[in-house]
Parts: sequence; structure tokens; C-alpha cells
Amino acid sequence: MRFGISLLSCAALLALGAARADAASCSAFVVIKSFDAKASTINVEYGNGSVSKYFPKPEGSPGDSTKIPSSCKGNVTKSKDLVVKGTGGRMSATQVRTNFEGKMLNNLDDANWLPAKLDELIKAKTQVVLIIRPGMAKNSPLGVTTMYLPAGPEDLAEIKRLEDQAEDVE
Repeated sequence: MRFGISLLSCAALLALGAARADAASCSAFVVIKSFDAKASTINVEYGNGSVSKYFPKPEGSPGDSTKIPSSCKGNVTKSKDLVVKGTGGRMSATQVRTNFEGKMLNNLDDANWLPAKLDELIKAKTQVVLIIRPGMAKNSPLGVTTMYLPAGPEDLAEIKRLEDQAEDVE
């Protein structure tokens, strides 16, 4: 009897661990192709990009990495329609950020802010980095938690300044 309970407990813990691994966020470079306001979804095309376009390289990093993590490939690249939320609480809305300002750019009081930003990115064919997370229910669609805009000229100048300051250590 005790062995059976232990076995069931172990199986439950393994299943819970697997569910948590499946719910992990992934990041991907995308170009947003269209936005469906009624369904609150965007259609995306996955691609590669330069990490330094978005983020300064961490100290000691071996150059730019443009690969989608292997744990994300199965789910992320198959789904081209992703849920976005323009309104709601700060933690439930899709956040639009730049890495350098460290704050959410969205105006959560304006329901038209996110659709206007998405239309702007679609028209300009701008590549962005998305943080994508599975929905809470088993068959829920993937949703966008955060969208990082590319670094602007001032940000790129700051990256160059930081890189020029760095010392090579052998």
C-alpha cells in the first residue's frame, strides 16, 4: 500500500514538473504580418536577427546568438497566430518595452494604444523580439507576454560606447 502511494506521488510530481517545463516562456525574432482585433491575435513570420539590435551583449558572451532555444522550437515555430492583450492589468497585458528604458511603454488606459503600435510595426515590416508563453489550459493558444522593440540610434550608440570601454581578458 505504501509503495503504491509513493509510486503515485512520484508520478504526480513528474507530471507536474513536465507541465511546468511546457509552460516556460520562449523568445523569438518575428515580423508581425497582420493583427486581428476581434480575435486579439497577431500573425507572425519567424526569422533570425542580431541580438545587439535589441540587447547589449552580456559580459563574457560568445557573440550574437540568433537561435530559438531547442526547448521552444516545437511549440513556438509551429504556431504563427499568437494572442495579444491590449488592456487589463499590468501583468496580464502584452507589454511593449525597450531593453534600455526598463519600463513598459504601453498606455493601459488607452485601448487603441497597442493596436496602433502593432499597425505601425506591420506597415514598417519591423522585426521585433517576442516573449511567448503557452496559455494556462492544455489546448490554449500561445500568447505574447512582452514585445521588445529594436534599439534606436541612441541605444546603438550606447552599446558601442560600452563595447569600446570593455577590456579583452585573456
